[in-house]
Amino acid sequence: MPANFDSTSLGEPVAIGQINRELKKIWDTGEGTLTRASLINLAVYCRSTEALLENTELISEFTRTHACRALVICVVRNAPKPNASAWINAHCHLSGGSKHVCCEQISFLLEGEIKGRFTNIVFANLDSDLPLYFWWQGDISENLNPHLWAWIDRLLVDSIAWRDPKAQFARLRASLAEAKSQLALRDLNWTRSLALRQAISQIFDHPENQPHLLRLRRVSMMHAPQNRSTALLFIGWLAGQMKWKLKSESPIVFTDEDGGDVVIELQPSNSPGLSRITLASDEATFALRHEPKSSFYQATLNLPGGHNYHAIYPACSEDNILSLLDEEMGRANTSEIYLRSLGKIESLL
Repeated sequence: MPANFDSTSLGEPVAIGQINRELKKIWDTGEGTLTRASLINLAVYCRSTEALLENTELISEFTRTHACRALVICVVRNAPKPNASAWINAHCHLSGGSKHVCCEQISFLLEGEIKGRFTNIVFANLDSDLPLYFWWQGDISENLNPHLWAWIDRLLVDSIAWRDPKAQFARLRASLAEAKSQLALRDLNWTRSLALRQAISQIFDHPENQPHLLRLRRVSMMHAPQNRSTALLFIGWLAGQMKWKLKSESPIVFTDEDGGDVVIELQPSNSPGLSRITLASDEATFALRHEPKSSFYQATLNLPGGHNYHAIYPACSEDNILSLLDEEMGRANTSEIYLRSLGKIESLL
């Protein structure tokens, strides 16, 4: 363990073999004022002690609205010698009167070569038969045991943090295929564009706008440099819904079902997230912009005959991880649309 590592926020240090016994003591000493709550197992994998502390703070807020047993597992492979440490904690929030609703967190710091310890620790500390949501932070490990996927109900990743997204998706696909897993794959980077996808869907729900959607010729987006993959996933969604086929990677050009070209323009911007998008047909343009810290997209619709309209649509905070997790907890347990969208743009990543 690093000499300057302050583990105070992680709770009480415990021997790994005594975790359940020590957890029971928390509830036995609560004298009826503490109620344990858990609807899912949430396991979080990270690679630094800083991330271990940050995740503890995040889970403290997360458990205000999502009851779970949280397992935060930090793996530091370049440690000078193998070591395994554990802590237990309870995140308690007042729920009417003097009653506190509490969720357990078990934290692990695994240093050095972990071999089979990682998988064993996860399975040995799950809460009964509750679903397992597993949040893998950072790149997918080359040494990952594919049998781990068989136990996971929902796998959360964030492809915005991947150094080589194309290679990472390939590794993840191969691992899942080897395990023949049926888990639901959820990408927080995909969730970042949810509000934008909903806004576009609402715009083209209007009968007057639908014909122009079928005749789009240009889609331009402005995005923060780190959000290029976010923008590409949005383009993949649009291509999947419209059944476009990729014609050219540089410049990016798709063809629609009638054989017409749709040119894609991605422009880095100093504004955060996905700040601008314009969809243009030969006769109309549909533009949305999102100002920093705004809760809305501002839309400008220019239709034939000089008909111009303005509207606003809800936006989400693309950089707020807690908001993205909250959104994911309420989504359907399916990956079909995401995987179809990914397939449209994977070669562009």
